[in-house]
Amino acid sequence: MGIFRELASVGHDLGAVFLLIGLATILPLGVGAYYQEWDAFFVMGQATLLFLLLGASLRLLPKGNKPARNSLSIAATALVWVFVSFFGCLPFLFTGMGLLDAAFESMSAWTGTGFTLATNIEDWPKTLLFWRSFMQWIGGLGIIAFTLTVASRSGLVARGLYRSEGRSEAFMPSVIATAFQMWKIYVVLTIISLFAIMATGLDLWDAVNVAFCAISTGGLSIYTDGISHFQNFGLEMVLIPIMLAGALPFRLYYLVYTNRSFKEILSDRVLHLLAGVFLLVAAVLTCDLILFNNYTLIDAVREGFFMSGTAISSTGFQNTTMAGWSAAMILFLAVFVLIEGGSGSTSGGIKLDRIQVMFEAMVWWFRKTIVSPRAYIPMRHDGKPVAGKDADMLIAKSLLLIILYILLVVAILVILLHDPYFSKDVIGTMYDVFSCVGNNGSTAGVVGPDMPDYAKVVMYFAMWIGRLEIIPVIILVWGLLRGFEWHLGSGPSKK
Repeated sequence: MGIFRELASVGHDLGAVFLLIGLATILPLGVGAYYQEWDAFFVMGQATLLFLLLGASLRLLPKGNKPARNSLSIAATALVWVFVSFFGCLPFLFTGMGLLDAAFESMSAWTGTGFTLATNIEDWPKTLLFWRSFMQWIGGLGIIAFTLTVASRSGLVARGLYRSEGRSEAFMPSVIATAFQMWKIYVVLTIISLFAIMATGLDLWDAVNVAFCAISTGGLSIYTDGISHFQNFGLEMVLIPIMLAGALPFRLYYLVYTNRSFKEILSDRVLHLLAGVFLLVAAVLTCDLILFNNYTLIDAVREGFFMSGTAISSTGFQNTTMAGWSAAMILFLAVFVLIEGGSGSTSGGIKLDRIQVMFEAMVWWFRKTIVSPRAYIPMRHDGKPVAGKDADMLIAKSLLLIILYILLVVAILVILLHDPYFSKDVIGTMYDVFSCVGNNGSTAGVVGPDMPDYAKVVMYFAMWIGRLEIIPVIILVWGLLRGFEWHLGSGPSKK
């Protein structure tokens, strides 16, 4: 299959992405019609039209008899996120934002990061506020996963597109069936979250937006002060389990649904790890705020537990500016806004699963060293033995992603800390860069509309790279530099 035929095949499949995103924008259009915001309705309609036109144009490309190579599908999907974020930002121009700020806002929403550059959010039409919340909700599980729920084609293209969004779990025979089940679970969790939030006193409008942003672990708010706007202790406590629910692997919910029992989920090691890390971080933060910041017990618990939940889950909601926090605690929390929830959830970041593998590998290595280098001692992962090449591959994959995330963070810090804007608050800059790469979105006050424009561009791409777990972007860049010659079968020329 030639390069143009393979590109056409991938383009045909990706046309469905833009068509379905276009159809999804009908919901915010409905909000605009309900509130009679006709100017915003017209602006939102332009984005709808662009999505539909691009999708329809791509669907006219010939559909290949064979699926394109996996690497090309992955690279194309990485590029799709950029296009979707660009088209998704166009309605924000209506609010007076510049193109760069609007693109940043859109990428932050789609990737579930939660950073905002908006300065007049209360003045925005409800149409655009809902669109921003809805973008987080769709992006929470992934644009491609959203598309695959109604797709009719499976095989390498579907698998390549799906896994390029950082998805590796497959609890159904095909990726399409898996994506469909994930979205069914996602909708149920959203509805449960909505009723729980309304029970704390929020009206339907506020509850819908908060539910979308909480279960998707997105964290953007329709108010400048975020969750603090409500001054609702009950809401903050209810949001903690909702955020953590979004950070759990969706395969656990599927097991509960199929087995009609909570036994599987309660015995899962990722759940134990998530709960243990949450309680550890919450306890450390609470004690520090009491002992070194003179907080009352209730205020320390309120900030400590909520900020722990928002960090571990990758949500980014904040009930504090962290202005009175010690540098030690900000750095302590920064580590966890980069690690965050479990694989196969809505969380971003390195993922607790990979950290778990590293600890298991360390224990395995120590056991082999202490007992005897020649003794056969299999590595144990999730309580089960993993031997030989499988163990090596498991460790290598986890270690590779961890190293790439660290290198990405270091590279961004090297760029930004040359600028006085960032170097005047090194701790805050470090926290916000960790939060950006981990798609968390909580901020120590550095990220904002006053940032230099180049920094907005750097963080725009950092959110994108972090959301796709780095590898797809590397494949895209490498493929563009080499003209995809090494992907498409001919390979490098030999002399």
